[in-house]
Amino acid sequence: MKKMSLLIVVLFFGLLALTACGQAAAPAPAEEPVEEAPATEEAVVEEEAPAEEAAPTEEAAEAPAEDAPSIALVLIGPKDDHSWAEAAYNALEAEGADGAETAFSESVGDADVARVMREYVDQGFDMIVAHSFSYQDAVFEVAAENPEVGFAWAGGIDGTSENVADYDQPFYEPAYLVGILAGYISESGSLGALYGFDIPACHSMGEAMLAGAQTVNPDATLTVTAVGDWGDVSAAKEAGLAQVDTAGVDYWIGCGEGPTLGSIEAAKEAGGYATGYVGDMAELAPDVVLSSIVWDMGPIFSTMVDEIAGGSFTGTFYRFGIADGALDIAINPALTNQVPAEALTAIEAAKAAIQDGSLEVPFVPE
Repeated sequence: MKKMSLLIVVLFFGLLALTACGQAAAPAPAEEPVEEAPATEEAVVEEEAPAEEAAPTEEAAEAPAEDAPSIALVLIGPKDDHSWAEAAYNALEAEGADGAETAFSESVGDADVARVMREYVDQGFDMIVAHSFSYQDAVFEVAAENPEVGFAWAGGIDGTSENVADYDQPFYEPAYLVGILAGYISESGSLGALYGFDIPACHSMGEAMLAGAQTVNPDATLTVTAVGDWGDVSAAKEAGLAQVDTAGVDYWIGCGEGPTLGSIEAAKEAGGYATGYVGDMAELAPDVVLSSIVWDMGPIFSTMVDEIAGGSFTGTFYRFGIADGALDIAINPALTNQVPAEALTAIEAAKAAIQDGSLEVPFVPE
């Protein structure tokens, strides 16, 4: 009888212990085995305690990305092209470093740009920059569908709407300085210009180059070819070599990445010089790229982002040139020994005059 009583007591306390374990294990995740419940319960306590201590998250509250607008960039070429696309990509990266949410798509053809922009709209981006003149139709189409989103495109023609901004490309200002250099360097006095298309941004570059050259050599001439494509390097090279045959061209300026790369190839073959386009292209051909037009797009992007953040963005035509520190020319250091000292002096004097407003470079759009 005593043995029976003892057995009943043991069974009673065993059942009590099992019940207690089952109650403790109840909060545990379903996938955790019951026998590991005590360890799981302890782990939960250890994980929750730091979360309660870190609740204020002071650093997160101060992070600029919380309030900064988001900006997406669509590029017609690769982001590391030393030229047109890279100038915009660098400006986007700077905004990202300042806290803006950023995204980009590179090498987007005209047929795909509307789809890409709509995807960025669906992702909730505040600002979408379509960095090509050829994106014009798609920009205005998608912008009309999404009036709450800000758009910008690289028209350079004051093509705007209520939620579409355009940004000028006053490359004619540094092209004037390139012309001064070409006036001193060109042996024939015959200069060449290769454009993707004969649009105002391009046409004005060639005219300004000629005007600058004629301050040095009044007899300087300019031969112009519109290639009909922004990216066809081979066609541009052939056009440049044709200019050599017909006019004796020995110094080129290009408008568009393809035309510029083609002019560089023509200069290699013909023994002339070329100018890099909106980026320092000297390393691409150190023996023929004597100068480059360089474009800092930071002022454009920072202004757009500030306006989006402040709720003041409208269809603005942005213009930043030499006086704003957005444009300049770079002389290839490897070839400076071929540039006369008086040429460098004349370039610096003209640059200073543009900056202080005493020299206004002629803008000839057509």
